[in-house]
Amino acid sequence: MDVGVPIHSGENLGLEKQTEIATALESFFTADSPQLIRRLGEGNINDTYFIELEKRGAVVLQKINADVFPDPIKVAENVNLVTSHLKAKQSGSIQNFTTFTIYPAINGECYHLDSENSVWRVLSYIENSVTFRRVQSAHQAFESGRMLGCFHHLLDDLDPALLHNPLPGFHNLPEYCSHYQHARAAYHGFLSTDLLYCCGEVEARLEDAWLLEKAHQRGETVYRVIHGDPKFDNILFDQTTNMAVAMIDLDTVSSGLLQYDLGDCLRSLCNRAGEQPEDYDDVCFDVDICREFLKGYKTSVAIFPRSEQALLYHAIRLLTYELAVRFLSDYLVGNRYFKVSDDEENLRRALTQIKLLNDIEGQQVGIEAIASSPS
Repeated sequence: MDVGVPIHSGENLGLEKQTEIATALESFFTADSPQLIRRLGEGNINDTYFIELEKRGAVVLQKINADVFPDPIKVAENVNLVTSHLKAKQSGSIQNFTTFTIYPAINGECYHLDSENSVWRVLSYIENSVTFRRVQSAHQAFESGRMLGCFHHLLDDLDPALLHNPLPGFHNLPEYCSHYQHARAAYHGFLSTDLLYCCGEVEARLEDAWLLEKAHQRGETVYRVIHGDPKFDNILFDQTTNMAVAMIDLDTVSSGLLQYDLGDCLRSLCNRAGEQPEDYDDVCFDVDICREFLKGYKTSVAIFPRSEQALLYHAIRLLTYELAVRFLSDYLVGNRYFKVSDDEENLRRALTQIKLLNDIEGQQVGIEAIASSPS
């Protein structure tokens, strides 16, 4: 492969970027030249590209973001372990469940480490698939629940201790609350009405930070292999059948509580107004979507005992609260972590989550009834 020859990219990636991509591909495939390169998806973390190879066809190339993940090699190893387990366990036994393939590098590893110490990997491309930003129907909610449940079910017998911790501190609500308290104490900027409101809402719930961990200590929930970031747009749907077919973006797979996955997924799914609503009055938790999701989840026969069903309301509430705390803390320290389009965006994000949180708390009885329903 002559990496000095420009490749048709379908967009202006620039010759330097095309050369970097072609060089990385040489470490996975010999004598197979890329014919088309384009950016894939809207993720803010990794650099992801759709590649059309001359012989092999479509694949996905990713460079793992070392600014987000402290050890990208461990991330690549986690994903390889989980996808290998899913493929071995599934073997066609579950319909409408697909797992992407990790292509090994020429040296046999599940990744390539380039001269700049960047970590690259190649995944199979799942044809005729699409993601959505917001749930559009009860069917999609049911399918989302079924897909996450199948994912959990197939990983039930994988020892979570085999996985590296890809993001130390991730979903550690007590630690996030501690960061908030330090950020608030050090903040000397303008105290707007929205900021004071958000701070008051966060501080009123600080004592709840340990609730899920205390439930674990009492034996009401256990650590297992979780996705870590199962928001709605990390579920692939078949464009023809509108059935969910795969969980993607597995970089956060790790040992964790089931409540982290269920709470975060339902937080994302059931806020029909989205993360950046035009009107805060539109922000609410849709219990009908929650009901359909849980119907789908329970059809997957994933392990979901009554002790964990009883924690579902708190999971949804606390994962929403967690995100509000993170957005607000980042605002207070000058927007260092989350990408923003303007200085106030993280405050608006925090306000959205707090509005959602209040609506969730107002529907506690209904959510708990749905969680305990047999179907």
